[in-house]
Amino acid sequence: MGKWLVCLISACCIVGAKADNLRITCRAKGIELKLLKEGIDEWIKNTGNQHRVEIITLPHASNECYALYRQWLSAGSFDVDILQMDTVFVGAFSDYLLPLDSYVSLDDDDKDDYFDVVEDCMFHDDHLVAFPIYTDVELMFYRKDLLQKYGYDEPETWQELCAMAKHIQDEERKNPANRNRFFGIIFQAKAFEMLTCNFIGFVDSFGGKVIDDGHADVDSDQCVEAVQCMIKCLNEISSRSVLNYSEEDCRGIFQRGNAVFMPNWPYVWALANDPSTDVANKIGVMPLPAGGKDGKRSGVLGGWYFVVSKYSKHARVAADLIQYLTSKEQQKKRSQYGYAPAFKSLYKDPFVLKHNEYFSILYEALDHAVARPSNEFRENYSRASSEIFNSINTILAESIEQGSTEVNVKKRLVRLKKKLDRILKMRGKSKKGGGFLAWLKSIFGGSSEDKNSDNRSALVNGD
Repeated sequence: MGKWLVCLISACCIVGAKADNLRITCRAKGIELKLLKEGIDEWIKNTGNQHRVEIITLPHASNECYALYRQWLSAGSFDVDILQMDTVFVGAFSDYLLPLDSYVSLDDDDKDDYFDVVEDCMFHDDHLVAFPIYTDVELMFYRKDLLQKYGYDEPETWQELCAMAKHIQDEERKNPANRNRFFGIIFQAKAFEMLTCNFIGFVDSFGGKVIDDGHADVDSDQCVEAVQCMIKCLNEISSRSVLNYSEEDCRGIFQRGNAVFMPNWPYVWALANDPSTDVANKIGVMPLPAGGKDGKRSGVLGGWYFVVSKYSKHARVAADLIQYLTSKEQQKKRSQYGYAPAFKSLYKDPFVLKHNEYFSILYEALDHAVARPSNEFRENYSRASSEIFNSINTILAESIEQGSTEVNVKKRLVRLKKKLDRILKMRGKSKKGGGFLAWLKSIFGGSSEDKNSDNRSALVNGD
């Protein structure tokens, strides 16, 4: 635990004998820590300077945060009041979270203003347990200059995307400098959480579901079709190296100008449009395309929430603090730094749009977003995700070496369904999470994203 308590930051001094001493976790990523400190200072002043708040910094990588929380919370006692959690953590750790209904009231106007998929993650067993700090959704980035060059409009379906990506790839490779270095699409197919996200996004765009009516449905016709589309992307318009690519690996290739399409998170927008890149001002963005005429636009939900630990001794004050930190005004303030609000109305706010020209596209993506099934798997979500990303990575790898038929894909997905159904039956029976250590081992090996995060962490803590 001590390894990650990089800095304890006192937001103010105690004034008065009845002061509450709160502790809150936060990732020290980019400007996130600075914004949190400012918000806490404002809340302290608004509440009469009677509280003290310590901030505990977390590692940047989501899986490392999960590991810490698993260790801390499963110990049976915990001395941190407020936890910053990834959207999938809320369902996975729901047994350790304090129901907030008795301490705060959710304004009806605000409740109606949340995106539906965001609001779903705020409630568990009909109890309010979390407030969103900001939201996130997977988007499809593309080279608008190349689409214009070859006379294409933005693709509406995966089929259209594959066709135009193949044509542009073949034409661009006629330039000797691009031969075997330019790809129609670059995506994350490494066996880690992002591949689970990509699989769920593909499945949702084809009209399928990972879980349906309490049972795994990954062997449905829609899921088979979605995986076959992933195989087509891998074998016809991508590189086999994507089997080891994370978000940052893909971003590097895309912003060097070596791909037409790339699914990734919104953070890529500002980085890829930096004047130092080869694609600055040449990028378009859209929701993930639909899986044919019967499919729909999609995108996997991301984002982070604040929750209160059930072990907190300052529940009422902690609940008041997180409601303030996640208010509409605080989210509006964060938006100027690229943090996407969870409130729909803010996407029409002139201040928000002034700082984020692509937020109108982000709004559409959030309106079609799909959540990962952490509510269904709860404490066993990590094990379920591990089964998903390892199975899909195996299917994709086999398609390169052996080819892949619909029958073979179906067999693999039937096996995955059986594994997921077994995990669903385990819910609530094992607080130790079963496959948690295996999950950690499979994704804990530092990707380029983790390494970059570590470097940023050193700079932040140095400040």
